[in-house]
Amino acid sequence: MHRLNVIFKNFGKKVIFILIILPFFGISYSKTGKQPYYPGQGELWKRGKPEAHGIIADKLVDAIKFALDNEYSGSRDLRIEILKSFSKEPYIKIVGPTKKRSGPAGIILKGGYIIGEWGDVKRVDMTFSVTKSYLSTIAGLAADQGLIKDIRDKVSDYVWDGTFEGIHNSEITWDNLLTQSSDWSGD
Repeated sequence: MHRLNVIFKNFGKKVIFILIILPFFGISYSKTGKQPYYPGQGELWKRGKPEAHGIIADKLVDAIKFALDNEYSGSRDLRIEILKSFSKEPYIKIVGPTKKRSGPAGIILKGGYIIGEWGDVKRVDMTFSVTKSYLSTIAGLAADQGLIKDIRDKVSDYVWDGTFEGIHNSEITWDNLLTQSSDWSGD
């Protein structure tokens, strides 16, 4: 777990928010005496009060306020934002459909009950950064198993397919990738 913390520490305040929230909501049901609830197919999710699930309501309100106050500052027009983000890459072309994103939205579930929600949670938006949570978890597991010895190691010491060759890419570390500060270049 220590290596996971080291990997996550440089991700910025949004990831710190996630790191604060995950343990906060990770109270086991054996401590609260409640059994988890899972809605059946087609059944609407039931709502629960935070306190009934071992969550301090004021802290939940603060967490939701933090999410609302820290919305991504880029354009809501994803065509503009994608072209801007990848402007240094060769052959940049948007291949599929995009749509303007809405404002911040989210749901917090505890034991199957909705205990917090904000924004338009029924709207379907494109999600890009969701992969960061999966990537960081997999990287943490790889570090725990010794597959990545040190996040300050160069990726080129581990990956030999040519994607980390050259003056710039050969200097990229796992930490650069995990903090998305590598500016990896290629096609």
